[in-house]
Amino acid sequence: MNTWVIVLIVVSCVIVLGLIYYFLTKKSNQTEQSNSLTENTTTNKTEVVRETLSNTVKIEEDKKTEALTQENIKTTTNQEIIQEEPQLSINISSKTEKILLRKLELFEKNKGFIKKDINLSSLAKQFETNTKYLSEIIKTHRQKQFNNYLNELRINYIVDRLKNEPKYINTKISYLASDCGFTSHSTFTTIFTQITNESPSIFMKKIKEERLNS
Repeated sequence: MNTWVIVLIVVSCVIVLGLIYYFLTKKSNQTEQSNSLTENTTTNKTEVVRETLSNTVKIEEDKKTEALTQENIKTTTNQEIIQEEPQLSINISSKTEKILLRKLELFEKNKGFIKKDINLSSLAKQFETNTKYLSEIIKTHRQKQFNNYLNELRINYIVDRLKNEPKYINTKISYLASDCGFTSHSTFTTIFTQITNESPSIFMKKIKEERLNS
């Protein structure tokens, strides 16, 4: 009888110890899982926060870049408008401005500048306008005062003929002056030298030498 009691007591102790070990092990596993879950959640939250901050910074940088690009485009456009549309310093209607510019282009194309009696007053009368308007149109769209504008047209006309017409190179300087509208030989020589940085005789001599060597 005593033996069975002892056996029962031992078995009971083993069962109790087994249960205690089971519950302790289960609790330990639950704690580890909970800690792991907490750690994963924290990590995920950190990554989300980092990604959100990164996207926010990128968006702000994109906005700044776009703003700078738009500003550059606006500045460039404004500069192009200023360059393409010279502003008159006096009040001339757009219609009158276009008419005078067209007449000026025809005057240049038809070489009206080689006439000896051309001056600001006579040209304004020819254009059916006044000297103030014509002078302003030339100053704004050709960037020159009338006399400089007229002189350059005449000299460029002579230079072009000297370079492109072989027989013309032997023309006397006095005839060159008359041919492009100058009434004075000395005035022609002075203005020719100012514009080309060479006197007519030296300019013609160089052209002759170039043709001989070519």
